[in-house]
Amino acid sequence: MKKIKYQNKTIAYTVSKAKIKNYYISIQNGEVVIKAPWYATNAQIQNVVEEKREWIMRKLEEYKTSPRKVKEYSDGERFQILGENYYLNIYYKNINNAILNVENGKIVVILPLDYAEEDNTEQIKKMIDKMYYMVAEKEVEQAMEKTRKMVGLAPEEYRIKKVKTVWGSCSSNRKITINQNLVMYSRKAIEYVVLHEVCHLKYMNHSKKFWEMVEKYMPDYKEAEKELKR
Repeated sequence: MKKIKYQNKTIAYTVSKAKIKNYYISIQNGEVVIKAPWYATNAQIQNVVEEKREWIMRKLEEYKTSPRKVKEYSDGERFQILGENYYLNIYYKNINNAILNVENGKIVVILPLDYAEEDNTEQIKKMIDKMYYMVAEKEVEQAMEKTRKMVGLAPEEYRIKKVKTVWGSCSSNRKITINQNLVMYSRKAIEYVVLHEVCHLKYMNHSKKFWEMVEKYMPDYKEAEKELKR
């Protein structure tokens, strides 16, 4: 773990390197994580942290006052799908296989009676993760097709994957990855992330021309950014 000083405070951070072009900074469980290009030097990474130290400290303070609660996958817990709240309802019935349905603002999980005396947290978590993936498949495909028709660009291929640090990424070989958990947010947010990554097919950076291209096709993209930051 590396450290820098800021206003008599110490910012500790860990570094994760990958085949990417840009730097990404995130707060994960109260810790600062820097995702950097594989070729980045320690000095270059530290410079990025120095430049963003005020933003990092602000985000760390926000986390302390309102940390994200770890999901317990218990009855009555709230989840989000496409920006709307859904509440988990768990039932036990005389059935052979577990069932999950999404209806009327509820995520209904029905488990066999034999499971009633067991800890079913992991089972329910897997079912909800699968549900998110299935929603993501449909929503991202629609957003990709809409963006292709609008922009005239498409990736060589794209995949949906549960990742921790970014909502989307575009590799140098024109392959796009979209975070499965993006479907917790609105369709507008999904379309923004897809557009963002498709624009990287033309500009593999965050230059002025890149942002001009994003704004051309989504003039109010900053509203989607605000939603994702929440």
